[in-house]
Amino acid sequence: MKTPRLAAALTVSLSVAVFALSACVTQYDQLIKTVPVGSGTSQFKTLPFVACVKAKWATRPLKIGEYSPNADGAVITVHGANGQTILLIDAEPSANGTGYTIYGDTIRAATYVADAHKCD
Repeated sequence: MKTPRLAAALTVSLSVAVFALSACVTQYDQLIKTVPVGSGTSQFKTLPFVACVKAKWATRPLKIGEYSPNADGAVITVHGANGQTILLIDAEPSANGTGYTIYGDTIRAATYVADAHKCD
């Protein structure tokens, strides 16, 4: 039998998790409503392309993350010092590999866009 303290702790944990996920979606929605700062296509399939970009971006000082908004695609995020998503790449399968679009802060994006193009 669960104790009231355990039930309360589980409820708080679940609330925090839901809030965190909703914050990601909100930041994603805000960024994709902006003008893209880069785009391209890669001969790599989506998973190898994402692995390549993550390896390149991992050498940069900002924290990166990844999630899948659907069964086929992937989103890699870059988080600023305050934890807010400042840049993301949305990768989807295309006929010859992967198509991608990069959204975010144009001042910080240049090196990340150049890194992504190295995975074309």
